[in-house]
Amino acid sequence: MYKDFFGITEAPFSIVPSARFLYLSERHREALTHMLAGLSDGGGFALLTGEVGTGKTTVLRALVSRLTQETQVAVILNPTLSAHDLLAAICDELGLSYSEEASFKVLTDNIYQHLLANHSQGRQTLLLVDEAQHLMPDVLEQLRLLTNLETDSRKLLKVVLIGQPELQQLLQQDRLRQLAQRITSRYHLLPLTTAEVGEYVSYRLHAVNCLHPVFEPALIRQIAKATNGIPRLINLVCDKSMQLACQHATHQVTKAMVTKACEDTLSWQSPTTHQNGGGRQHAGATSGIVRWGGAIALGAVLSAGVLYWHYQQTASLALKSREQLSVQQAPSAHIKPPVEITQLQPIDTPAPVATQADKLQQAINQSRYERQAMQTLYQLWGYDTALNQANCATSQRIQLTCHEGKIRLEQLNIINRPVMVTLRDDQQRDYYAVIYALNSKNVELLFGGERIAVEHRWFEQHWQGDYTLLWRPPLGSKASIRYGQRGPRVEWLNQQLNVFLGNIQNNQNYFDQSVLANLRRFQRSQDLTADGIAGPMTLMVLDSALNLPGPTLQPEKS
Repeated sequence: MYKDFFGITEAPFSIVPSARFLYLSERHREALTHMLAGLSDGGGFALLTGEVGTGKTTVLRALVSRLTQETQVAVILNPTLSAHDLLAAICDELGLSYSEEASFKVLTDNIYQHLLANHSQGRQTLLLVDEAQHLMPDVLEQLRLLTNLETDSRKLLKVVLIGQPELQQLLQQDRLRQLAQRITSRYHLLPLTTAEVGEYVSYRLHAVNCLHPVFEPALIRQIAKATNGIPRLINLVCDKSMQLACQHATHQVTKAMVTKACEDTLSWQSPTTHQNGGGRQHAGATSGIVRWGGAIALGAVLSAGVLYWHYQQTASLALKSREQLSVQQAPSAHIKPPVEITQLQPIDTPAPVATQADKLQQAINQSRYERQAMQTLYQLWGYDTALNQANCATSQRIQLTCHEGKIRLEQLNIINRPVMVTLRDDQQRDYYAVIYALNSKNVELLFGGERIAVEHRWFEQHWQGDYTLLWRPPLGSKASIRYGQRGPRVEWLNQQLNVFLGNIQNNQNYFDQSVLANLRRFQRSQDLTADGIAGPMTLMVLDSALNLPGPTLQPEKS
């Protein structure tokens, strides 16, 4: 209704996906790269998750457009199917004929023959399943069975599962562990940063040749905060704001218009609060469920007593869960309001040291409660816990294990899992953070509602070496595996060592000299004590070396 007023031929903020408005932020491009890399290797499954409206379909469309002509693509958009109906739908997508009374075997054989025919012609077959969080476990298992057909170097059918965060929890069920282990590429798509929201809005307006300065930078920040950086919500707010501007006969949106647009479009989806009495709680007892920004550019350089901090607003989202953490007495998942995070100015020139130090102290003061950090650690594994359940005891209910101890910073690189650490401020008071990423220069920390990168030297000055991490031990037991033992855990260890070392697989379930030699060879390759005992440290490093499912400190390995 406002197209003529603004002199444009198409509404720039339609929520209908359009190739004309395809905007790939840094994180969308990273997700696309992960998916393409996963499809180029020999793996069978790739996984793309993200909250509603973060742009999963955008990545999906970009992925399809970048595939070669030698790829046949089948797309399942309605996954609420039985296993039999799924096979029929795949046959329909691949153009295969079958009778109405065709059995499982007939449908499966049809698909297998087609996959072999494609392979003989040098073609790759790709199955994309959108809204995959609605798939039933038996349907997922049927998908896994379809990927069993393979050559010496590659799967004949590759599957990309796209869905909401609940899909990660679904795949952590014990009966789906075989499928989870076949996922060679996974990426969780996070909302846009404030800077990316500005680029997104400008891109959309430029795409329709809008010549008016519709949104000032201050309004972009207001929209980014109100929408938490979710593209679909940004579209709704911007579209409504432009409608209001048209009604007031102005080509420039005002703050009041954006506020009104937010009220009209977002009020219906405000997250439920769980605060007693509705008042503000003390920072030490309050818990906001935060979906941490995965690619926000932050940095800190500490040298010669000079402290420079690079900040950007991070998106915090209410983690929405439709089911309990586990089928066995898991903690209930709650929806809580986003944490309010102060917008700090990105640096073009260094801000005064005192001002930035004040901001750092504010983040530290908000991180005095250990369970808040533990809550964040659970979130990185895809679980939403209540504050009173954010402890090590909860891990046993969701088939994870809590491991505590002391370690050197360089050893965390080998384990490659997020850890909770205790830090001390200048007054020797404790505060708590989660190490989110680690590279040769910086340690990226989550605390005080921010993601902050610090130099190794600064971190080690404030850290005593203690840590807590979550990991998934083999077959649910964290006990050491030793020489002379027999059973399924020995068989698992033997299989994983053979995978890592490139040996021929066998089903040996006895810990003999050959297993001992392979274990010591692995330990030496990872700079571990070659004692021939598969204790927790060795098992955790093996877990990381084989890139088994779970969050990592180095996303490029995930």
